[in-house]
Amino acid sequence: MKLTSMLLGALALTWCAASSSLAGILYGATASGGPGSLYVINPANGAALQTVGPLNDALGTNYPITGMAFHPTTGVLYGATGNNPAATASRLVTIDPATALVTVIGTFSGVPSNTSGTLSTMGDLAFDAAGNLYGVGTIGGPHLYSINTATAAATSVGSSGLTSTTGGGLDISPGGVAYGTPTASRFGTYNLATGAYTNITDPVKPGGGGAYAALAFDGSVLYGLNSAPGTPPPTFLVTIDPATGAVTNLGGSVQSLDAIAFAIPEPAGLSLLALRAAALSTRRRRGTK
Repeated sequence: MKLTSMLLGALALTWCAASSSLAGILYGATASGGPGSLYVINPANGAALQTVGPLNDALGTNYPITGMAFHPTTGVLYGATGNNPAATASRLVTIDPATALVTVIGTFSGVPSNTSGTLSTMGDLAFDAAGNLYGVGTIGGPHLYSINTATAAATSVGSSGLTSTTGGGLDISPGGVAYGTPTASRFGTYNLATGAYTNITDPVKPGGGGAYAALAFDGSVLYGLNSAPGTPPPTFLVTIDPATGAVTNLGGSVQSLDAIAFAIPEPAGLSLLALRAAALSTRRRRGTK
């Protein structure tokens, strides 16, 4: 019993050490009227660490991406496509983070369209801890939608109280609070039950204007992507204080970047190694091999 307790204690320490050493991997995707490409971004300064590749499907069709989010339990990366070009508009897709291969799930349904018949897409995507997917609509107002990951059906949670979308960033904190940047002059919270938006502040834009196109939590740290004025638009990676909206500029990032999402390395493999080490230690103490 004493030996088992010691091994469990050692395993717990190993697990804690492994978990605390894990760092979020930041992915970014481009849209903003240009072709879609997937990048690995340095979260310290916004620079591109790696160009994963063009966001193409198996037939070579390219998909600009306006929002991304990793499923909290499966690790699957989901994306929302931009509305330009029309041939690939308003889709929910999955993205292979290793290759940038895009697989289309379907066209968003249950969303409004503009006078030209273009369906709303999602300015950003976010999962809650239970694996429920949400998005902020780009047409008809920055309203909150719940999204079926199997069909792309979108259901309105409720009105945000706002009429137009500029930015549309969204992410949900580990504590379950949904933060958003529905317009260029707003940073605040969404009520996940009603869709109502509550403003906190007009956040500073290091690019001199524009809006926050994406938000992403890495643990308790909230990152934002300022898409600034220009063609193609320059972008800036920042951190945002969730309580006050205070912005810290980290640095310029990839032009036309429109979506960011953090993936956390899966610690299950590390815990398995710890278990194996504990079992080996037990066998050695018993004089077995």
